[in-house]
Amino acid sequence: MKALFEILPEINATDKCALACEISHECFSFAVKNEEDSRYIAAAIFQFENETNSKGYLDELSELINTKPLLTSSFKKVSITWSFKESVLIPFNLYSSMENENVINLIHGDIAPGTHILTDLIAARGVYNAYRVPASFYHLLQSGFPDAEHIHQYSVFLNSLQAKSNGLFVIFYPNRIVVRLNKGGRIEFVNSFSYSTAEDVSYILLNTCKQFEVSNVPLEVAGLINKNSNLFKEIYKYFAVINFAELPKTCHYTEEILTQPAHYFSYIFAIDSCE
Repeated sequence: MKALFEILPEINATDKCALACEISHECFSFAVKNEEDSRYIAAAIFQFENETNSKGYLDELSELINTKPLLTSSFKKVSITWSFKESVLIPFNLYSSMENENVINLIHGDIAPGTHILTDLIAARGVYNAYRVPASFYHLLQSGFPDAEHIHQYSVFLNSLQAKSNGLFVIFYPNRIVVRLNKGGRIEFVNSFSYSTAEDVSYILLNTCKQFEVSNVPLEVAGLINKNSNLFKEIYKYFAVINFAELPKTCHYTEEILTQPAHYFSYIFAIDSCE
């Protein structure tokens, strides 16, 4: 796997730390927080390079875990966030665990071999989030982190505090974005989109605004984007207010992390609310 960012100092007492991971088809990211003082002390983003088949992805992830001593350490707490688009929100009164596979198949197509279905309870919303992930990834991470808590990225959004004003929040991955629209004091829309060009991203964002009848909304961005990129310049043609996501203020960070642009890691740190 290709290291996009890697801040991995030697950590002696991992049993006092929490490990927060995020996995997608594009990247595997993780951060380590000292639970005693709520200070993040390590963070890294690795991109998959082998795009030929699922076994290539699995081999890369397995090699990364086995070659990074930090990832084979014992942690006080481990959380794994899945950033895959095949997710369905099901109201309490319609939910049946026996029907998860059928519901996902109905929305996202017949289930492919080698997938595993997980479910999150989002009590504050009165819904379950049923989603499917590559079984090979799940079993690899489950064997390395048997006590880990699993959650979908959309569930993290829905469990977060609601914005009081309208706005778009976008996380950038290599050739994919995750879009969240806040409207009328609530999360109105969350979805993932693949893209090839900067113009694709502009179209996706403008179409989202059109579909939900919002205009002149501020845009907050996180992940792999920078202000000097053609991607940013293209989006700026249509969105006058673009803010880069900040680090969660409820946590502390090492100087090495603070020297990096905050939006690169902010969405990873947000996996753990620090509360």
